[in-house]
Amino acid sequence: MPFLARPPLIESLLVRRSIVELEARRHTCEHCHRTPLVGERIYRYADDRLVCELCRPLRRETPARSELVMPAEHAGTIRLGRI
Repeated sequence: MPFLARPPLIESLLVRRSIVELEARRHTCEHCHRTPLVGERIYRYADDRLVCELCRPLRRETPARSELVMPAEHAGTIRLGRI
């Protein structure tokens, strides 16, 4: 069996830090606390709470708006419109 060396401490700390930062930026459902998948519809309410498509029937009030979850590479893109 090959010997598996432990990664250096700095490497482990950097990986842990990046995971914490990613978790802080992600949106989760108010009810089930899961992260909505790409292509799934999410609903935002007046109090800025986010609810996934699966939990939408649990809320009585009408959402303020709905959005489609886009992949991360669309976060910084600019869409040009017509003048």
